[in-house]
Amino acid sequence: MSDDPDQIRAQARRAARLATEARGAATSVSSNSSVQWHSQGAERFRKKLSDRASEFRDRADDLDHLSRLLYSHARHVADHENTVKDIVHTVVPGSALLW
Repeated sequence: MSDDPDQIRAQARRAARLATEARGAATSVSSNSSVQWHSQGAERFRKKLSDRASEFRDRADDLDHLSRLLYSHARHVADHENTVKDIVHTVVPGSALLW
């Protein structure tokens, strides 16, 4: 895991984009379940499509959760960096050149 808050936020944005794509895939898969043919095969096909759409939505929720965790982690890393900078500036006056 990177210790750069900007890189962590970039990964959080990527996870959020993947969640959006997964929801789009779920919608696409769901729209295919409205086929107008009737048979046992058709019923199994619709069930599988419904299951896949549900799995896409579940993974999208997981990705949203990951995105939130990454944003939180980035915030904590940035806070810790700022705390360290403040301590260094307090202990070593004129240390602004170090950062």
